[in-house]
Amino acid sequence: MDFSGLLLFLQVVSGIICAALIFGIIRSWLGKTEVSDNQAKKLAEYFYLKKDIPTQVNPAVEKWNHITKLFRSQDPAAIRMALIDADILLEKMITDMGYVEDSFGEKLKHMQRDNIPWVQAAWEVHLLRNKLAHEGSHYLLTDREAYRAFKIYENILFGTQYLA
Repeated sequence: MDFSGLLLFLQVVSGIICAALIFGIIRSWLGKTEVSDNQAKKLAEYFYLKKDIPTQVNPAVEKWNHITKLFRSQDPAAIRMALIDADILLEKMITDMGYVEDSFGEKLKHMQRDNIPWVQAAWEVHLLRNKLAHEGSHYLLTDREAYRAFKIYENILFGTQYLA
């Protein structure tokens, strides 16, 4: 029996299948790269600074610029650190406003009695920071939570002119 025709047919078919697989691999790799680029652009849009701030003017501004870079990161650990650092910066601002109680929670309670308009938002992000600090990596921080917290910190710090 002569199998040369069948063998030639199998070689052609396997060549076509290999070419299709190679094309699929290249297409998948290019798609992954495109998704990564789009995600980086999206993060840059989310975490933009409201104003161009000279970094030499105020140490708090330098700290905020560092926090913003951490928020822009795609590393979940860096984003968690950014939230913790932003909470520290917020507490420093509140202390600079004259609230000198022992803990951040006590400062916020005192501010509630003084009817500070943004104190509820400060409570929300501080409680999120506590979850991150106490539950560590067991707490699943979503992108939405991180973005919302970033915007709350940004609005308070800029709205009070602390970073102006």
